[in-house]
Amino acid sequence: MKQEGDKEPKVWVTVVKLLVGAALLIGGVGLALWMAAQGPVYSPALEQAQEAAQSKSSKPLSSDSSWGIAKDSPLRK
Repeated sequence: MKQEGDKEPKVWVTVVKLLVGAALLIGGVGLALWMAAQGPVYSPALEQAQEAAQSKSSKPLSSDSSWGIAKDSPLRK
């Protein structure tokens, strides 16, 4: 038997709490990603890493994007 103080919460209250929690979680992640995208593009650490890679490499770094498998055809010739 149930006592008077042992009432279960209504289902719709639980659903609303879950929806609010999901909205806060999704909104928080979205806000964090937006803030990260608004940050500075320049990074001293990135510049140092690029300079170190250039000094160690025999050929200069290029921005040529023709290498890799991204543009390869899936069909063999």
